[in-house]
Amino acid sequence: MSRAFSDTDDYSDQGPDFHVVPSSSRYDPSERDYEEPSSSHDPLVSEPEELVKTIEEEEKEELPPIEWHPAVLMVVNGLKKILSPIFKVLFAPQTQRAMVKSLVVIILTAWILMTSFTAYLTFYQRYIPKTAHVEPIYFQYSQHELPQGYVQFTGPNPAMPLRSDQAYDVSVQLHVPTSDINFNLGNFMVHVELLTTNGTVLIESSRPAILRYQSNTQRILHVIAKAFPLLVGWTEESQHINVMLLENQIDKKAHPITHARVTLSSSKLQVYDAYISVIADFRGLRYYMYHRRISTAIIFMLLFTVIEIIFASIAWKVFGQNLWEKLNELFAAEEIVTTEPDNLTERTSQYNSDDEVIEDDDGDDAYLTED
Repeated sequence: MSRAFSDTDDYSDQGPDFHVVPSSSRYDPSERDYEEPSSSHDPLVSEPEELVKTIEEEEKEELPPIEWHPAVLMVVNGLKKILSPIFKVLFAPQTQRAMVKSLVVIILTAWILMTSFTAYLTFYQRYIPKTAHVEPIYFQYSQHELPQGYVQFTGPNPAMPLRSDQAYDVSVQLHVPTSDINFNLGNFMVHVELLTTNGTVLIESSRPAILRYQSNTQRILHVIAKAFPLLVGWTEESQHINVMLLENQIDKKAHPITHARVTLSSSKLQVYDAYISVIADFRGLRYYMYHRRISTAIIFMLLFTVIEIIFASIAWKVFGQNLWEKLNELFAAEEIVTTEPDNLTERTSQYNSDDEVIEDDDGDDAYLTED
């Protein structure tokens, strides 16, 4: 049987022709019998070598680092030194909590002011009626009747165009030519009747009117002074007559005024056009709201703001305080989470420093014992 030999065995009794080959993994490449292992046929060996080569090539192909100018670096470092404390303050948990509180206060303030302004605007539109109702009058002329014109008032509510319990002044405006017929006519009467939807006359009034007197000489001089504008058509020989017929007429909700009938006492009166005006006569609070708009707006907005603050305080006591406490607890939990890693690092560093001190003490003691 064959026997396995090792380097530690005694080979003196094997004869002079016996040779010992050392058990070493070293080899001589010059030997003929040696053949390098072919790694091309082994995929497990070839793939890592190719991967190493590609990584080396990529590292060689990497661009060199950009060398910034010293002035740019100095500016960047200066900005870092300036902005780093600001960023630390801005992103601190206490700052974020204060920012959230400020944001909530700003939003609530803007909301209160906006709702106060909207409330006052709505109240103004509902409380202040339409200032003036001006409607044209179209007189109807006939041989046996006086000139009459019917007018229907318009408004948001056709059934009640005028505001109830509001005083109105009713007047008629006539645009007449300064002709000889109108001057010779002298005084004439203007009659008005205010009617309901079914035609019932609620109130009526008659007032006299007349053209402003002008002598022939005055009229000739007036025409000469305005010769060119008269020829071009920029002006005309006419007068505007305003006849006040009713004052402080209060409209009643039970019998609202919807129509008016205007009658002239003479059909000889020459008229270019005519209008009836129903002007609201504001008194009391409506007077100040219409004629002192800015001051009353400020006062009412402050009043609405106080009312909203009272209701907001009640809502805060009912359910807002609990919500705010939950938000504070959430921020406190986030602050604890952010501060725990810092405390952990401080503890580990302190622990390491204590271990180093202990090791130094042990070394000193060993040195003393060796001596």
